[in-house]
Amino acid sequence: MEDMKEAIRLMENLYSVERMVSVMEKEPKHYGTEELLYANEVHTLKTVAQQEGITQKELTDKMFRTKGATSVMIRKLEKKGLIIRKEDEKDARVFRLYLTEKGKRVHKCHLEYDEKIIGRWMEELDFSREEIEGTNQVLEKYISYVEKWLERKPGRM
Repeated sequence: MEDMKEAIRLMENLYSVERMVSVMEKEPKHYGTEELLYANEVHTLKTVAQQEGITQKELTDKMFRTKGATSVMIRKLEKKGLIIRKEDEKDARVFRLYLTEKGKRVHKCHLEYDEKIIGRWMEELDFSREEIEGTNQVLEKYISYVEKWLERKPGRM
């Protein structure tokens, strides 16, 4: 029974973190450009940077979005000059995504920003290595479980 109480406490904490992150992501920031960018935009850029040439479908799956939401995001990022869409050489129906030079600058600034913020959190919260590793292990198990559940879910995106 105690294990169940702790598991429920963990889920409640995950929901709290989700809500807090949602609030934080609504505040746009400058990432090396004059325009303000939202966390959703820079995290999309990060995914494209990690997998240059990713297809729209792959991006949709990786970001847990709908096809429509991915299309809207891609258009926004294209309009801001951060990504380009190129037709696949073998299949004209498939588009691959790449960062522009401006997109690469924004991505670099985003990584630097994250490192600065995480460094400050590490200092202020004084986490031990064991606490961080243990939390990561729990979250990685949870993420893996949910990813498998989503793959089995009928009509998934």
